[in-house]
Amino acid sequence: MERFKIGIDIGGTFTDFLLVDEGGNHEVYKVLSTPHDPTVGVKKGIGEMANAHDMDVKEFMGSVEAIIHGTTITTNAMLTRTGARTAFVTTKGFRDVLNMRRGMKDRQYDPRYNPPPPFIPRRNVFTVEERIDCEGNVRTALNEKDVEAVIQKMKENGGFEAVAVSTLFSFLNPVNEKRIGEMLQMAFPDLFVSISSEILPQVRFYERNSTVALNAYVGPPLKRYLENALKWLESDNFKGTLRIMQCNGGVMSPEVAMRFAGNTLLSGPAGGPVAGLWFGSMHGLNNVITVDMGGTSFDACLIHDGVPEVTIEEDIGGYRNALPSLDIVTIGAGGGSIAWIDPSGLLQVGPQSAGASPGPACYAMGGTEPTSTDADLLLGYLDPDYFHGGDMKLDVAAAEKAIKEKVADKLGIGVIDAAEGIYQMINNNMAAGVSLVSVARGYDPREFALVVAGGAGPIHAGMIAKDLNIPFLLTPRGSSVFCASGMLMSDLKHDYVRTYTVETSKVDLERLNGFCREMYAVGRETLLQEGIPEDRISYQFTADLRYLAQFNEVEVSLPMSEERIIRQVDIPYMLEEFHKKHDELYGYSLPGAETELINLRLSTIGRTDKPIFKESPFRGEDASVAIKKDRKARFDKRWMVVPVYDGLKMGNGMRVFGPAIIEEPTTTVIVTPDYDLVMDAYDNYVMYPKGVKPEELIDKLRRKI
Repeated sequence: MERFKIGIDIGGTFTDFLLVDEGGNHEVYKVLSTPHDPTVGVKKGIGEMANAHDMDVKEFMGSVEAIIHGTTITTNAMLTRTGARTAFVTTKGFRDVLNMRRGMKDRQYDPRYNPPPPFIPRRNVFTVEERIDCEGNVRTALNEKDVEAVIQKMKENGGFEAVAVSTLFSFLNPVNEKRIGEMLQMAFPDLFVSISSEILPQVRFYERNSTVALNAYVGPPLKRYLENALKWLESDNFKGTLRIMQCNGGVMSPEVAMRFAGNTLLSGPAGGPVAGLWFGSMHGLNNVITVDMGGTSFDACLIHDGVPEVTIEEDIGGYRNALPSLDIVTIGAGGGSIAWIDPSGLLQVGPQSAGASPGPACYAMGGTEPTSTDADLLLGYLDPDYFHGGDMKLDVAAAEKAIKEKVADKLGIGVIDAAEGIYQMINNNMAAGVSLVSVARGYDPREFALVVAGGAGPIHAGMIAKDLNIPFLLTPRGSSVFCASGMLMSDLKHDYVRTYTVETSKVDLERLNGFCREMYAVGRETLLQEGIPEDRISYQFTADLRYLAQFNEVEVSLPMSEERIIRQVDIPYMLEEFHKKHDELYGYSLPGAETELINLRLSTIGRTDKPIFKESPFRGEDASVAIKKDRKARFDKRWMVVPVYDGLKMGNGMRVFGPAIIEEPTTTVIVTPDYDLVMDAYDNYVMYPKGVKPEELIDKLRRKI
């Protein structure tokens, strides 16, 4: 029997599926997301795959050996404040630290700005008498009567599904914190208990409080979802492996995800950079910027020297998630982004979105707001009879009506001029997003390849590249399920941290290596339990360093001997890397200044089997066999009659000269007048400026590595 792997990405508008068989054949499926119950959309997509292979669902699922699943359950729970009813327990005297955050408004000069609403109300925050000092010594033993009083209050209030516990300096000595957790679990056996010394044992009290509280708040809804998913998968004869996508770009087992739910916050886009690096590597490119424009949002991430940027300063709903996350800039710019006129009479697009329901006006599903998709339709970029492969007809009249009433009439311009304004405005917004991950961080976007994804991304990518002078664009075949494909390419990955604050000249190597051995043992055991063989596990140790008395740390690799220990002779190499990286990030370094070690980190990686991507036979340069028809489309403020190609009939070597339109069932590639296009050896679309040879561009970009 043929065996399959499935990548699933639940987005705001569509749920994407990538089906891969043993021979490397790929199939793309998309269904409208079902926000009220995501499993409805997932089941519908699986049913379509089964039908396409002439099987019933149980027969089909019996042939699936792996499902890699990205979920927005936790993200949506946080953003909509629909997570679990959660209590928070901390050290006496620190009751308000969680909801004070850093004590400063995000917009300090806006007197009308209100702080984000607390997801754990103050009445559900409890304190107990205990104190660990800054060296890990027990200054005040835990007063268990205080814990019993907290338990009694929770019983009286009732209805708590989760509790987060974070006490002062528990990352140095968790004895009191663990005892609080034990007592709470004994009193409430079904309670989701999350303690900071397990979730994030590192310095900085607010970040630790916020992260463990988020983990508790979103833990029960994710646990329910995964338990239900495991049940219906089993009932449908699925005997393979289920993995869950994480925000760090790796995957984990459902059992680990249920305990560390915070790792799935904002994990939806994390498959994109993984896929971007994979597709870039097909051309030997390790410096790429990935962009993914779906129905609701636009995600951008920079990958330098084959490593995606990572952050521990991710905010969600106004609260900090300090778990390592791929540094993805997300803005409200998608196919469903709504165009509107602000009080000063200026055109804006987004961040509000029409989403999957009711969707853009042209969907004819009850939506009346003008969106980016409506503008694309009126400009000739979309075929109203071929959207979603013809399964979904677009209503041109509804799009015209929405843009006329909500934009054109208010601005006193024509409908087409308004549509062009919407198109240009959202392009500008997305170019600014790409600048945030590149120019704002000291990188020149002209030295990177742009890997384009999303159902709407290839429609706008040419204009984004033109604005930023990016010379090389790569749009993968099936780019509309980009994140789903990245999930299938992801390894299992778990991150660990231990705080060890000391001047580097005074490092106690025995203590340092003790922390490293402790993290190594936990990481190794976790991956072994997840079924990863020893020879497929790798370990990446890093350290957070800073100049003495500074605030911001720089993460550098921790040099290790073959025995996985750091020696005194290794310290200078670590410091040399720190000075170099500090100079790259901040424009200066102080080689003679004293440095300070703050945190030790470990990423354990379990390598998984990746899908096969087969090279296609060379088809020649002539792409005329794929021409479907001609169509009027708007470029440079004038109508042009351009050829429309069937992307599924195009293959290795075929060339298209802009302007042109290439259609796939789930995406459309717009080749603007400034660019030409060639199909690469894997049937991906490569766009490049007119008059330039793509081979020379690739060589130039490789030399920048």
